[in-house]
This record gives sequence, structure tokens and C-alpha cells, in this order.
Amino acid sequence: MTHTGSSATRRPVFQPKVALAAVFGTTVEWYDFALYGTAAALVFNKVYFPDSDPLVGTVLAYGTFAIGFLARPLGGAYFGERGDTQGRKGVLVATLLMMGLATTAIGLLPTHAQIGVAAPVLLTLLRFVQGFAAGGEKTGALIILFENAPPKWRGLLTSLPAIGTGTGTLLSTGAFALATGLLSEDAFLSWGWRIPFLLSAGLTFFGLWVRRSLPETAEFQQVRQEGSVAATSGLAAKSGRPLRQRIAESRCVTAWRRYPKEMLIVIGAGAAENAGYYVFGTFSVTYAEDRGLPTAALLSGISLVAAVKLVTVPAFGALSDRVGRRPVSIGGALVLLAAAWPFFTVIDGGHTWAIWLALFLTLGIGQSAVLGSQPAFFAELFDTTVRFSAVGIANNIGTVLTGGLAPMLASALLLWFDHSVMGVVVFIALMSALTVVTVALARETRGAAEPVEETAAQRENLQAAP
Repeated sequence: MTHTGSSATRRPVFQPKVALAAVFGTTVEWYDFALYGTAAALVFNKVYFPDSDPLVGTVLAYGTFAIGFLARPLGGAYFGERGDTQGRKGVLVATLLMMGLATTAIGLLPTHAQIGVAAPVLLTLLRFVQGFAAGGEKTGALIILFENAPPKWRGLLTSLPAIGTGTGTLLSTGAFALATGLLSEDAFLSWGWRIPFLLSAGLTFFGLWVRRSLPETAEFQQVRQEGSVAATSGLAAKSGRPLRQRIAESRCVTAWRRYPKEMLIVIGAGAAENAGYYVFGTFSVTYAEDRGLPTAALLSGISLVAAVKLVTVPAFGALSDRVGRRPVSIGGALVLLAAAWPFFTVIDGGHTWAIWLALFLTLGIGQSAVLGSQPAFFAELFDTTVRFSAVGIANNIGTVLTGGLAPMLASALLLWFDHSVMGVVVFIALMSALTVVTVALARETRGAAEPVEETAAQRENLQAAP
């Protein structure tokens, strides 16, 4: 019997608690993950890389920031395999716990002045753990919502984890804005920056309590009952099969073999959203500091836009349910492309209202349109048996290449072009163009039948192959 994904599975009535648990858990995870980005710009370049030129120290701090993104494809592969073989729910609990422990540890980490070179080394290791956990988190949240959602609401409901990322960013940026506003610079650099990281312990505990109520998806339960998914990856290891055969049977390899074009589409489609977020929302703080401009307007503006995105992201997700994933995504990328040069001109002007407007147009409209329309788009490209692995690996690879390296690359371009922003503008334009071209070459998935997985006979032939 061949299962055909959601088209053959009758979903139960959607339960709001699924959305609540997914979104709250993602909020906690991205509060933790986003803290590092702001701290890299304001703190880590001073307390963990103090012997460098300020801008060079920032490049090094963003290097450790990028390590978290380099770990994400590994986490996507690891948790994707377990999500496709053991279930979606367990992955979401494990990733949240891992992220919370790493973030709390960063808040307790001694500085370079206290333990020397061991401090940045440990910081890098903890950032790697954060990235590994993040590699499974966002994918898991969107998959569990996608597989519980009525087809006509997929765009809206799968965009909800992005609310969690926006809320997490809002909370983390707001925590740093509050700390820098209430404390002297010496107090902030000495101990004040640690408080937002230590708050993660309480948030993680509450997030775990919320997520324990998540049900397993009906689609996954059905394919497991029909024998389309191995009971656990551990059973394959105990069966005495050669390592080469076990690797060939992994969901990661199967996803690349069965959907090579779709994997490449996912990698390239998020370029504008990834680069736009980390340049406009993270690197912009470094740019203002390099120009000797106050950062308060940017930090407060980023916080305000994060609040606005709680509305705009699901609105664009809902719009993609009506007009399609492709037009909404392409439209958002074009906004980011057009805004690249004016954005930095506005920062140079230093007017708070103009900076807030620029952040609204880039992050609140352009990035939100891409972010809201793509989760359902990505999930609809793959069948149930490899969906977690496929989206987790491809989306995280794309995030690394076009997002995780963006702040470090933008800082390096600022140095390379003798503190001119032109190189950064060209980078954003290229990333936006990549999204436009990639999405334009993809098929529209809204309302389309889900891809049909291989038959049992085909899988048996594959397993028997040398």
C-alpha cells in the first residue's frame, strides 16, 4: 500500500494548543539564539576579543556568531533523521533543552581577562551547540504545524513559528536595550550583559512544560503504521547491515536522491530573507557604531519592527494561501533589493523616524513577505517520509550560506571597501536576486497534490542494491 501524504490522510480538527506550544517553544529558542547576535555587536568584541581593533574584533565576534550557523545543517540532518524515523514531538523537546542549557552557560562564561584564550574557545563551542539545536527547532515547529493544518490554512499556520522567531528577537533586543539604558557602560560590560542570557533558564523550563502537550502528527503516525518509515534508526544499526547500506537508507541521502531539484530550490529561495534579516537587523548596529552614530534608534526600531512582524508575517502567510507562495515570496525579495542602498543612507541621516520607517519597509514588509510565504512552500515540495530531513538540511544549508555568514561578510566588506557600504549593498542585491530567480524557476505548490513517496517494492530494491 502506498501512502500519498496529506492527500490520503484525514487530519483531525486543528487544535489551537498545537500552535501555542510550537510558537512559544520557538520564541524561547530564538530568544536564546538572537541574544548572541546583539551581544556579538555590543559585548563579545570587547570582552572576548579585547586585543583587536574594534572593527576587527567585531569581525572575529561575528565569526563565532557564524559558527552557530555552520552547525545548523548538522543539527538539521541529525534531528531530521530522528524526526522522520522516531517522531516530530521528541525532537522539539530535545532542541529546546539543548538550546536553553547552552545559552545559560554563555551567561556564566568567564571573560578573556579571567581565563585567557579559553574564554573565546568555550564561547565558540557553546555557540556551536546553539546552532546544532536551532538546526532542528524551526523545521520541527513548522512540520508539526503543517501536518496538523487544513490544506487551505497551511500558509497561515506554518508561518506561526516565524512569530516565535520575531517574538524571541523582540525580547532579546529589548532586554539588551533595557540593560544598556539602565546601566553604565562599565556595569553593562562587567556583568549587566549576562542577565538576558541567565533568564533563559526560566524560559526554557516553562517552554518544556508547554511543549510536553504536543501531539504526534497524524501523517507521521499513519506512515509508521503502514511500514513506510522504519520504527527507529537504532533498529537499522542493530540489524547487522553494513554501514554503507545504512547510510544509503538514511532519510538525508534519500531526500537528495529523490528530490535534488527541490533541495536546491530550498537552499536558494531563502537568500533574500536570510541575508536581509542579518544585515538590516544585526549588521546595521555595527555599521552605526563604525560611523560613530548612536545605536539607540536602531535597537528600539528593531524591537518595534519585531512587534510589527507578529502581524505582518502571518498576514503574508495567509496571503500566500490565496494568491500562491511564489508571487508573495518574489514580491518581498524585490522590496529588499530596492531598499538596500536607501536603508544605509537613512542610517547616515540619523533621524529616528526615518530609521524606523526603513526598518519597517525592509524587515516588516520585504523580509516578512518572504518569511511568511516560504515555510508552507518548502514543506509542500516533499512527501511525509523525508519532509523533516529534506527541509531541515536544505533550509539550514541555505541559512548558513546566505544568512549566518552575512554579518561577518558585511563587516569584512566594510573594511575591504574602506568603510564604504557599497560592498554590503551589492551583497544584499545579489541575495535578493537569487531568491527571485530561484522561486521563479520553482513550481507553485499552493493547492498542488503532495509528492507521492516511493512504493515499498522500490525501497526494497534500493536496500538490496550493492
